[in-house]
Amino acid sequence: MSQKEFYEDDVLQRAYTAKKLLDLSYLIQSQVTEVYARKGLIFPVSCSSTLLRIHRSGPASVTELARALAHPHQTVAQHLNTLSGLKIIERRPDETDRRRVAYTLTDVGKEQAAILEDYNLEAAKVFEELNSDIGTDLGRTLDQCTRALFRSSMADRFWDLFEQGNDQ
Repeated sequence: MSQKEFYEDDVLQRAYTAKKLLDLSYLIQSQVTEVYARKGLIFPVSCSSTLLRIHRSGPASVTELARALAHPHQTVAQHLNTLSGLKIIERRPDETDRRRVAYTLTDVGKEQAAILEDYNLEAAKVFEELNSDIGTDLGRTLDQCTRALFRSSMADRFWDLFEQGNDQ
């Protein structure tokens, strides 16, 4: 059964929205990987926000980055390990608090961040064209969906529809 056939079912068309979003994310990431390589970006697409946050806001700890990016601590730690292995960032102990380790850009990291900033300007235009093709602002729609789910979670929506006898 092909992906198209799988999703032709009206129920699955809606019920598997999260999987379709994940598939879209993987598709975009794999296609952008090629663009990154052509532009000379040497780090994985998944590390972009971590690099950009350090570039724009300066040295930061794992906890500070996780909080600012709303990513799990473990994910940020993995990104930092990747960026460190590529000599894009380096660890620096905090002189006032020895327990804190801050991550800062190396010279290579500063070069990569500049390329990433240029890429972001171009990517915004590419997504604007994609938005035109699909007839909606995808980023804005995703933001609206996120806000709606914070107001009323998926679990709340299930309970509201089915636990109160409204099993439609």
